[in-house]
Amino acid sequence: MVRKFIRILTFLLSITLLVLTLTLTWEFPTFAQTIPGLGMSSDEDISVNYYVPVFKRGNLEIAPVFLDGKIVGTIASFMQLKSNTNKNQASIYSAAIRSQLIHSKLQKILHNMSRYAQEVLPKQGISNIEAQEKELREELVTTSSEKNGTAFVSVTFPKDDVPEIIFSVTQADIERPRFGGSQPFKIVEKGKEIIKNQLIQAWKERQTPYLLAQVQLAMLLLVALTCTSLTLGWIQKQVTIGQRKLKDSLSDSETIELEDNQTSISSKLTEKFRAIAPQFDRLSIEQRYSLYAFYSSTLFWTQLLIWLLGIGYISSLFYWTRSWSNWMIGVTIRGTRAEQVIVGWPPLDWILSFGREANLGTPLFILLLLLVARLSIKGGDALSDFLARRLNDKQSIQKRQTLRVSTLAKVSKAWLRAIVYLLLGVTLLHHLHQLGTFTQVVTVFIGVISFALSLASQNLLKDLIAGLMILSEDQYAVGDWIIIDGQDGLVETITLRVTKLRNLDGELITIPNGSIGVVRNLSSEWSQVNYAIEVAYDADVDRVMGVMEAIAQQLYSDPQWQDQILEAPKVLGIDKIAHTGIVIRLIIKTQPMQQWLVAREFRRRLKKAFDEQGIEVGVPQQVMYVNGPFAKTNNGNFKINGQYQN
Repeated sequence: MVRKFIRILTFLLSITLLVLTLTLTWEFPTFAQTIPGLGMSSDEDISVNYYVPVFKRGNLEIAPVFLDGKIVGTIASFMQLKSNTNKNQASIYSAAIRSQLIHSKLQKILHNMSRYAQEVLPKQGISNIEAQEKELREELVTTSSEKNGTAFVSVTFPKDDVPEIIFSVTQADIERPRFGGSQPFKIVEKGKEIIKNQLIQAWKERQTPYLLAQVQLAMLLLVALTCTSLTLGWIQKQVTIGQRKLKDSLSDSETIELEDNQTSISSKLTEKFRAIAPQFDRLSIEQRYSLYAFYSSTLFWTQLLIWLLGIGYISSLFYWTRSWSNWMIGVTIRGTRAEQVIVGWPPLDWILSFGREANLGTPLFILLLLLVARLSIKGGDALSDFLARRLNDKQSIQKRQTLRVSTLAKVSKAWLRAIVYLLLGVTLLHHLHQLGTFTQVVTVFIGVISFALSLASQNLLKDLIAGLMILSEDQYAVGDWIIIDGQDGLVETITLRVTKLRNLDGELITIPNGSIGVVRNLSSEWSQVNYAIEVAYDADVDRVMGVMEAIAQQLYSDPQWQDQILEAPKVLGIDKIAHTGIVIRLIIKTQPMQQWLVAREFRRRLKKAFDEQGIEVGVPQQVMYVNGPFAKTNNGNFKINGQYQN
């Protein structure tokens, strides 16, 4: 029930983080393309709020240029230093602004081409796609020119219209490494060919035949996605069934005994192993359960990743949803040059370039963070259980070692979760900071929270350090019976911060690790019955000790109790002589946690033996000495005022 609650809480926290991230980034959307108004043709019309990914190469900023969501080229500018540069000038000459300006002009020309093909060409009797394409190529004129030492590319559509400058070559474009030569005129010559081909291609992608073909491809992809998801879902269901069975076995593992068909194997085991076989079996079940949990989580998150990538790819098939694909999957300029664009895949390029020449879309980035976090936790659990089992197999077969290894495995899982969640939070904050979502109000709010956490973390840090010392020194482990500050009980849970005990009344006692002082461990390695009995003062002590020795040896020789008693019992002798009787002490070394059971059986047998031998336990005795008129005679009677009293 608790694990289910933790899973639900983790899921809700993940959804909350996702919603918070999207909310904070709403004013700074990570769309790889934002289509501005089609009438823009000047720097003043371009808003700096539109987001365009910018990548740095040396002292240059490289920004992709989009047309209908597709990268048609890249543009460069020098890195701007805000302290030394006018704000307006920085906005005009930045790579992002140049990209937006070129994009808006290309988008306007493409819109005019579409209207021309729909309204003008049909009136001229040209309705065939191939004929319209030929006519558009004739009407679309791209020229390269040079004026006042500046080379630029201009586009005219239709050909009798006024030409419009698309972009001009700057010093940053010249200094940018390229294979086609860095002369300004060569740059614009190559640029005009790219612009014309990309405009014609973009127009063709808006036509009905192309769209129908893309719809067919999208339907096939949806079918493939559905089949893949159903297959993975079926496999996940089978894994979940196996995981549920292991969970049931895990809950009953403490009472599981060796099967009858394992007699040949168990006969080769030592008696110590017989006493701890359930612990070994529990480690094995926990290891398999962790593996099944890892497989199930992998299948679940793989389905989400496949659907996200599939939907992102399907969105890239159509010009009106291509910007959503860029937002979901990401943008890459890896392999691009000013004179051509090599098609790449953003996630792969992001890995190969270490994020320098590609970025990930916000949904994909968040999904990958959650996927890595969950798989790290599940994989870490499986690895911890595997190492615990291997370490336990290599050590001598002792129950103490088994308990210690199991405890370390549980604590390592808790540490892993803390580290993963911490890294997840830091990564999200860093990503939000890069997007510019931290306003002054948000920064102040986070500062206040950080200050409050720093005050509250003092005791937490103390508890964590104390917990580490407890584990490293092996003071106790889960399954030990300990006494802490007068509170005794079975160690049920050890976390990074607290230790939980369960006493005989069923009460759960929670003790912060930082407040633990002296610890009395009653079950470390071995336990011992420290038994003392007081017999009558006039009893024959040699006879009493002989009876106690015989009963103890009889118990030690009993096959039903040989497993619990490690060494032959020892009668230490007379421990005390008092007015109530004579105290005789005996010790019996037992398996951990077995001292109480052995002591109860020994007391039962000793009581029967004392009754048979007529040995009485000590009783309080009192002697009165009387002075004055009271006097004691030789026969033991009292004489009061000269009269004998019996």
